[in-house]
Amino acid sequence: MQALLQDLKYGFRTLAKTPAVAIVVVLTLSLGIGASTLLFNMVRQWVIGAVRFPHAEQLVVAWEIDTKKGYEVSASAPDFLDWREQNQVFESLSAWNVRDFNLTGNDHPERVSGARVSANFFNTLEAKPALGRTFLSDEESLGKDRVVILSHGLWHDRLNADPNLIGKIITVDGESRTVVGVMAEEFHFSVMGRANMWVPLAFTDKERADRLDGWLQVVGRLRPGITIAQAQTAMDPVAQRLEKLYPDSNTNSGIFLRSLRHEVGRNVGDQGVYMAFCLGICVLLVACANVAGILLARALARQREMAVRISLGAGRFRLIRQLLSENVWLFIAGAALGIALAKWGGDWVTSAIPNENRGYLPNYGRIYLDFATLGYAVGIALLTSVLFGLAPAMQSSNPNLTATLKDAGGAASLSLRGRRMRKVLIVLEVSLALATLVPAGVMTRWLKTAYSLDLGFRPDHILTARLNLPATKYADMHRVSNFYNGLLEGIQGRPGVTDAAASDFIPFGNSSGGAEIFFEGRPAPQPGSVPFTSLTSATPGYLPTMGLQLVRGRFISRQDTADSQPVIVVNQTLVQRHFAGRDPLGQRIQLGRDDKTLRIVVGVVKDVTRVGIGSGPARAESYIPFAQVPARAMTIVLRTAQDPQLVAAALRESVWQLDPDQPISEIVPMAQLIDNRVAPFRILTQFTDFFGLLALFLAAMGIYGTMAYIVVGRTREIGIRMALGALPRHVLQLIIAHGARLTFLGIILGLAGGFGLARMLAGLFVGLKFFDPLVYVGAASVIGAAILLASYLPARLAAKVDPLVALRHD
Repeated sequence: MQALLQDLKYGFRTLAKTPAVAIVVVLTLSLGIGASTLLFNMVRQWVIGAVRFPHAEQLVVAWEIDTKKGYEVSASAPDFLDWREQNQVFESLSAWNVRDFNLTGNDHPERVSGARVSANFFNTLEAKPALGRTFLSDEESLGKDRVVILSHGLWHDRLNADPNLIGKIITVDGESRTVVGVMAEEFHFSVMGRANMWVPLAFTDKERADRLDGWLQVVGRLRPGITIAQAQTAMDPVAQRLEKLYPDSNTNSGIFLRSLRHEVGRNVGDQGVYMAFCLGICVLLVACANVAGILLARALARQREMAVRISLGAGRFRLIRQLLSENVWLFIAGAALGIALAKWGGDWVTSAIPNENRGYLPNYGRIYLDFATLGYAVGIALLTSVLFGLAPAMQSSNPNLTATLKDAGGAASLSLRGRRMRKVLIVLEVSLALATLVPAGVMTRWLKTAYSLDLGFRPDHILTARLNLPATKYADMHRVSNFYNGLLEGIQGRPGVTDAAASDFIPFGNSSGGAEIFFEGRPAPQPGSVPFTSLTSATPGYLPTMGLQLVRGRFISRQDTADSQPVIVVNQTLVQRHFAGRDPLGQRIQLGRDDKTLRIVVGVVKDVTRVGIGSGPARAESYIPFAQVPARAMTIVLRTAQDPQLVAAALRESVWQLDPDQPISEIVPMAQLIDNRVAPFRILTQFTDFFGLLALFLAAMGIYGTMAYIVVGRTREIGIRMALGALPRHVLQLIIAHGARLTFLGIILGLAGGFGLARMLAGLFVGLKFFDPLVYVGAASVIGAAILLASYLPARLAAKVDPLVALRHD
């Protein structure tokens, strides 16, 4: 131990003599360690350790799955009840449905996000409240469900952290509910998103009977010792029995189980996080290879010192330990600075995520440093210090004593020893840098293409806001219609508002509803093959306000009243799928099985991107008049002649003039809604671009240093060549050709690595071309040009060498 401490002290003093080299090494290492540490935290906190409930390995989510088409859908209430009753593998099975609530009283009205949940929901997760209790089983019954559980944040911020709140009454959606519990501050079920209020899931008779309406998400806890595969095998017969009993609704309907950890990972985009972590490791390896080149040059330059020490009796092992102790200081300093960079990077990532998206990320998107982070950073520093410092130390500790002590052929010996290692480092840096550039190019091209797509509407100068009228206060749908019609008439005359409309669903907003469609005069489709359309209830001003593009006929107008002929407007995709070769105008459509109303097609509009950029092919979509099918939950859309945010206050005032207790929420411009949906793609693209450029920079700097060292080592050889008649251009060609050969080999390996990383992205984003020749050629050209430039600068200096000076070089 005493000898080790002496080595560390001596190593520190040695580094202090060359501070420039030490600073370059530490900065280079900090970039690599910082990048990999940040992404290590993301993988660990957002993917691997994202589910923090007790015995999380027992938690699974259950989906209904279309066994013919392969897509997953939410479960209907009667199907869920049958699953819960007939299964033998779940300790508990619970359901939830995300919804918003109107919280009134004590302060201004507020729209609160939350969910209806089964009474055993919190028990399934084994989540304990901070105050009070969770729901009782009989509170799933209508009439006994007037209770509510609050989040810690809502209790603290809105209700002043009242410790005596349990048992008190608050007004939710116009109804009195008793507060029975407050969840712990750390409780966060990220699959549900940002939830601050939970009420019991008490089914109505209609909900219990409707198997066509899938609206529930399901989570369960497996019995101890039961695996997901065993549970899947046990649940398949349940789905098959339901399919036989209810062929009209359950044909081709199965049950699919997935672990909660994987479900959270899907929301996070775990494949993208893993891919980014791979890029971070590539940057780390490029940085370490860069440092290894510096250490190799430094070690070979100290061969005379090592030779003298060996001649005086120093053992080779002691010299290696001495050199490694110097490296440890460098790598530990790099780790310390890297941790600081990782902390800054984590803060940047969190700030880059829109607030509306953070609820679906573990820990609300925050990335924090802990002992695991410190352990990883220190561990990776020590590991890389050994791996990338050992070879230079071994090279330096085994000099040619006779030649080195005589200084005979010193330059030649420097050029011969370590030549293979230098070549390996150059190839490694080129290949890793290119492997990071290819995914960056693929993502950038895809995002640029996605941004250029026609959305089917004009998102500029649009303000959106969400309203949900409580059923207790607005039980009469005529009153609902009067409220929204009065609101639109009042806001239409406000300064800065050019058009106003309302619809229950908008592009890039909340999830849309839909219905099965049946066509007059056609035979009824077979069970399991009934066509489906997304459905939007809209007011007459919706088309000009949103900037929809009318293809044929007309849109919803003021003549479409509750007493007039039922009408419908369809999009191009629905026409192409179901009216091929026919004129859709005048055709009659029935929506759903229960409602026998036939609606006349009066118009066709261009397809609209509803869900998000890169969300797949267009879906069949239909629009119906709000006057004929009013809804309590609507989104107000205003087209403005100025910044949309400037009319937000006027919108609030108009709402509260009609109903002072009505909260209005999600007042955001349409451009922000789009940006929120694009944010995950944009952030991942920024990650890949940053790491690609960082790897390119580090590789170019490292190769420049390595090539400069090679030129110094070959100075005597260059002098001899020029003395024998070689021209400067010949010397230039010699050095550049040497770098070009190594670069070519690195490009071949880097393209293969980049192909593998790009292929990981193909499953994440619809329409992404992981094999885009332009990207691969462009990335190879960029890396090749950068590396050749890094080789050219030392070669140009070599071409200017005076032969007489070179021949006297040691």
